[in-house]
Amino acid sequence: MNKKLLLTITAACMLLTACGQGASQTASQTAAADTSAETAAETAAPVADSTAKPDTDRAGNPITIPDEVDRIISLNPATTQTLLDFGLADKIVAVDEYSMSYADRLAADIPVYSMYEPDQESMVALEPDIVFTSGMVYAGGDNPYINVVNAGVCVADIPSSASIAAIEDDIRFIGACVGEEEKAEKTADDMQARFDELKAIGDTIPAEEKKSVMFWLSVPDDSYPTIYTVGSGTFIDEMINAIGAVNAAGTEEGWPAFSEEAAIAADPDIILHSVSYVPNVAGSISSRAGWENTKAVKSGAIYYVDENTSNRPNAHVIEAMEEMAKLIYPDKY
Repeated sequence: MNKKLLLTITAACMLLTACGQGASQTASQTAAADTSAETAAETAAPVADSTAKPDTDRAGNPITIPDEVDRIISLNPATTQTLLDFGLADKIVAVDEYSMSYADRLAADIPVYSMYEPDQESMVALEPDIVFTSGMVYAGGDNPYINVVNAGVCVADIPSSASIAAIEDDIRFIGACVGEEEKAEKTADDMQARFDELKAIGDTIPAEEKKSVMFWLSVPDDSYPTIYTVGSGTFIDEMINAIGAVNAAGTEEGWPAFSEEAAIAADPDIILHSVSYVPNVAGSISSRAGWENTKAVKSGAIYYVDENTSNRPNAHVIEAMEEMAKLIYPDKY
């Protein structure tokens, strides 16, 4: 597999599905990985009463949040964007490398950490009140932030949620942690309202007019002719169905890997993708043997969907949903 493809697949797994269930906030125990997005959604801890700080994170680990949260480290790009949406840029004192896609909204000299091998000593020296992490980093079963936890810092894990409702709960959880409950509730409510508006249109599309769609996280090439896509039990599958389409990979769960032959046999009406490392995905696919007679290639229906809005589970997935709806049914949306 080429390096760019591997990075794309890794990022997709991190941002689209829950690759781990987090780590215990004690030195003696770390959580085992869980690569099932459905399990992550089912086991994510419920959001605490909005009048009180949560006592567990979204992975179910016990946490103690300070009364005042003024210094935040966000090592989860979806969370970073949510915090920025709340207007908390001045409270973010460090981020992960993926969060630097929002560099224009962050402090110019903000420290940047690796998700997987963070400099825990310097993180502690920043004296954060809370550190938000992604379930992805616990996939190996180890807690890369254990020294931060042992230093008495609150580390709150947010595994990537598998449904719109779970994403809304993530937003409310973040708001409750940082004292922005009202903004969080409005953000989640606005997200749900727009989802319902789009779904109302999707519900009017007759079964015989529904288009089959395959959402790609990677593009095949000669060195690795495998396609990672999105199956059931993911928020992208939920969005595809809500806008009146059919997920061509919906018979599989999570983020299945399809051989090129299997993807060609699925013959979707439309191919959507979030791949930015290939400059001309439509041309690349059209030139590969076997694709020339597929419906998507014959009709030129291969479209890019913004990777940040589609791959990061926060309120902005609705922007991706709107983009997908217009690409699939331009006459209805």
